Amino acid sequence: MSPDYQIPGRVPDDGVQRDTFSTYWRERYPSEPYFDANSAFDEYEPAYRLGHQSRAQDVIRAYEEVERELETRWAAERGESRLEWLQARHAVKRGWEDALLADPRLGKDPKRGL
Repeated sequence: MSPDYQIPGRVPDDGVQRDTFSTYWRERYPSEPYFDANSAFDEYEPAYRLGHQSRAQDVIRAYEEVERELETRWAAERGESRLEWLQARHAVKRGWEDALLADPRLGKDPKRGL
């Protein structure tokens, strides 16, 4: 993973303003198994963000426990994306999973210290 990867909402230590989240996924989304050449990156980006931000907010529960909530949130937060949940859910999950790579502390259970 690129050392420039930034968790949305956090200012990098060096103070440089950039949106490496979008760059990271823009480069990778065409190689994802759910990629659809008929859908531009702008359709997928809100799904990656939803997954990533949700993981940062909910570090204890497993993805399977929150997927129904994310489906409801997708309907409200997808913005201009034309992807329906069945198309977006894989990108949401990838955003969720990669949040752990960007910040391994998100995978630790604060109650158990793991």
